Amino acid sequence: MANSTRVIGALGYAGLIPFVVPALLVLGGVGQAGIWQSLAGAYAFGIIAFLTGSWWGLALAPATRSVLLLSNIYFLLALFCYLFAARFWPLAAALLLLAIHVTEQHSDLLPAFARDYRKLRGILTLVAGGSMLALYLGAPG
Repeated sequence: MANSTRVIGALGYAGLIPFVVPALLVLGGVGQAGIWQSLAGAYAFGIIAFLTGSWWGLALAPATRSVLLLSNIYFLLALFCYLFAARFWPLAAALLLLAIHVTEQHSDLLPAFARDYRKLRGILTLVAGGSMLALYLGAPG
């Protein structure tokens, strides 16, 4: 189990690269803010789709209908913001990442996961959400 914990941590932190690097480039004034924002935005959409989709497998065991419904609401909100409100997508992504994390922490969705995993998810969520917020605030309007 310790080996898989290391792999999970390594993959989790590596998964922050597509959030953090574009945010640093935009905040550093490197240029092409729109491209960096688009790349991070598409990645954020993929992560949100992955997280909410994984709830289906988790919720099927206890047949938690409210979690399944909420996963669809979060996903559809992400999809519509991503497609039709691109200017606000980084802000929406930051808020959705936070909402997904809060939902996971305050529901029975993840009762079996260890405290270390919950802590890791908290750190990943804060860094990813903060990066998306930085992209929203740093990109030219």
